[in-house]
Amino acid sequence: MPVAGQYRATIETPSGFIPVELRITNEGGTTQLWLVQNGESTPASELQLKDHGLQATLPRGGGQLKVTIARNTLEGQIDITDPEGQQHHLPIKARLNQPYRFIEQSLSDNADVSGHWQFSPTGADPFNSKITLQLTQSFDSIDGTLIIDGTSKSLYLYGQAHGDDVYLSSLSEGRALLFKGHVNSQGNLEGQLWINSSSGIAVLGTRINDAEPENQETLRRVALPWAVPTR
Repeated sequence: MPVAGQYRATIETPSGFIPVELRITNEGGTTQLWLVQNGESTPASELQLKDHGLQATLPRGGGQLKVTIARNTLEGQIDITDPEGQQHHLPIKARLNQPYRFIEQSLSDNADVSGHWQFSPTGADPFNSKITLQLTQSFDSIDGTLIIDGTSKSLYLYGQAHGDDVYLSSLSEGRALLFKGHVNSQGNLEGQLWINSSSGIAVLGTRINDAEPENQETLRRVALPWAVPTR
């Protein structure tokens, strides 16, 4: 049986490690696995424990988790099927009681990226639409959503600011997403975005409105196209 508590999990992709937060509870002889995103804990389903192994279906299209339990560590694979039906098999490793996101040593002076942003490609990229983000920030921790065009579903974001550097990740709706960038001298976010096993896409983020968009529907019409390649 896995040790109950908070786990920092990292998904290994060609672009780097994507961190996510997992929580395990053992109450009344029942083990439950939770995915923590955007300030919420959502339970996994179809959890099975057998021969020092754990299998579960992660919520919000987070994929199938298959790991081996060893002391305070979970190690194995996550299988994700993206919206085009392409399968991705990514290594994952989780450790108990590592309460940080991307960088262990946090800073006290960090850029404030809370608010609403639109990401646009800055190079010869395979998509034309924009990505719309809603971010909240507490000290260096960043949470939020990435709104998807043409659907009520959105990706939950999990990130960290480290000085002017900004890191964002997501594991939902068939996407393991990673953004690495920084706030430039103009106050914009610039960096690279990876999705599953895709090549990096150079993007520039500009603020829509630091308070609240006048028309929330406008945000929902500007988003990430499913046409972004995943391989």
